[in-house]
Amino acid sequence: MKLNLRMNMVVAMIAILFQISPVAAQQKSDNSAITLEKKAIQAISLKDYKSFKASVAPLIKEMGVKKVIGLGEGTHGTAEFYKVRYWISRILVEEKGFNHIAFENDLSDVWALNQKLSTTEDLSKLMKAHLMSIWQNEETKAMLAWVKAHNANQSKKVTISGIDFPVLKPDVEMLMALLIKGKDTTLMPAVKSMLTAASLQDEAWVGMNDKTYKVDWKLLGKGSKKGYVTADSVAKQIPSSKLSPALKAEFEQAITNLKQGFAPFYGGTAEGDRDSLMASNAALILKDTDNKMIIWAHNAHLGKTKIYDNAVGGTGGYLLKLFPNNYFVLGTGTANGTFAGTVDVRPTNSNPMKAYTLEKPITGSWDEMFNNTNLSSFYFNPSKSNTAQLTKPLRFVGFGIKSDKSTYDKVNLANMFDAFLFIKDTHAPTPLK
Repeated sequence: MKLNLRMNMVVAMIAILFQISPVAAQQKSDNSAITLEKKAIQAISLKDYKSFKASVAPLIKEMGVKKVIGLGEGTHGTAEFYKVRYWISRILVEEKGFNHIAFENDLSDVWALNQKLSTTEDLSKLMKAHLMSIWQNEETKAMLAWVKAHNANQSKKVTISGIDFPVLKPDVEMLMALLIKGKDTTLMPAVKSMLTAASLQDEAWVGMNDKTYKVDWKLLGKGSKKGYVTADSVAKQIPSSKLSPALKAEFEQAITNLKQGFAPFYGGTAEGDRDSLMASNAALILKDTDNKMIIWAHNAHLGKTKIYDNAVGGTGGYLLKLFPNNYFVLGTGTANGTFAGTVDVRPTNSNPMKAYTLEKPITGSWDEMFNNTNLSSFYFNPSKSNTAQLTKPLRFVGFGIKSDKSTYDKVNLANMFDAFLFIKDTHAPTPLK
């Protein structure tokens, strides 16, 4: 019984939850005769950066006054979603003072990437070492290469961050690096003692992608509990350490991430669900600063409301509570073409990604409605359109390979997103060489 409970907690807390088949998606849609009014649509150009920038000027004006911007993706594997988010991020950095770009990726793994971004180390190698496979593509690399060039010439640097917690060894390594940098090794023995538990848990996480792998839940639970207790003890000693305020802040982020990761594996109580924890991590990074953050993550996470009967998502809703009137979210969607996905069930830095064909949008869906417009790409503000009260199925493709009716859920776009950007025909991203 305890093992089943523990497994359920692991799945609920950490797993990317887009492999399920919600019943709600199969209900018939109402108001199918309503079409999106032309005056609500703003056409966008994907020809090049300059023309795209001009076409989204009104959108950037709305975004620019906020502290946190969510840039969603309707699939975890669409080249155009990466490209437009890179371009939007560039505009927000150059013109609106944003200086953090955060990924739906392990916090400490991305911290390590950011530490090495200004070095001569090969960018593709860094990405493969520190980013999940969904980000390992040439489109994301183009954004990171731009950040690297930008930071080399600007006094106000852009920091690349992570807000998730699927793996734990990078957290321990981050803590060790901070203690060495701060020349205070008092906590080093306790920190090093967590390496075994973190490595064991990471091994199990990756191992779950192998159908022959057997998790020793008793051993794992014992190790994870010990890791959590140690992390909690270390966290309480941060105020008395000799680290600088800046290093203490980073240390707090990593130790908090460790506790978040250890808790569900031994049946402990974390401080919230995965989406609330990602929002909390974003708030920790921005704590007591005038910094402004852009977050790249899935639509389901960044949306202001949850999906699948409130079982999945909602990071955006938590961000709204943490940053009242200071969060803006853009959802993105597509209808035709290809996308990248993996047959693995757990997100890692080594998932094999392949291209798959998007299935035709289901009848009565938002995807079908947008596909029937006469524009190849556009955005609109759902709350200011004639569709503001509509609830229709929308496709949510995670890192899996399905795009059929099982990936839809009925949503009200006005409740989920401040703006929605749609591109009719899209493609799987280009894998890193």
